[in-house]
Amino acid sequence: MRLIAALVSVLLAGAAAGGEPARVVIGPDRLEPRVLRATTEDRVTFVNRSGRVVQVEFGPDRGRHHVFQVPGEIWAVFHQPGPHVYAVHFETGPRRELRGVVEVGHAPGLAADGLPTCSGITVEGVCLEP
Repeated sequence: MRLIAALVSVLLAGAAAGGEPARVVIGPDRLEPRVLRATTEDRVTFVNRSGRVVQVEFGPDRGRHHVFQVPGEIWAVFHQPGPHVYAVHFETGPRRELRGVVEVGHAPGLAADGLPTCSGITVEGVCLEP
């Protein structure tokens, strides 16, 4: 019985991590989910449903950051495990900021040559090195 419970638990965890698309929905006053769990090399899509112009900022700090405008949606691939903090800035209407985290777990699997193609984050095909 424990074996069945453990197997169901593993299958459900896999379905949440790999079965559903990794997606963050940007609403007018919140991120859904605020903390997204993904694995390395997963494509994470950020969908703007706020009705406003927003920018997503990736980077460890204000000194080294990268900002992308999100007209409808953008995607990012996180190549390193760990927490990746991002901020969403609303550029029209009342200015505000929402913060979220993509918690990236390690998943085996590298590029065809055995090395990751980017060691940081790839956003819309652009490699952002740490």
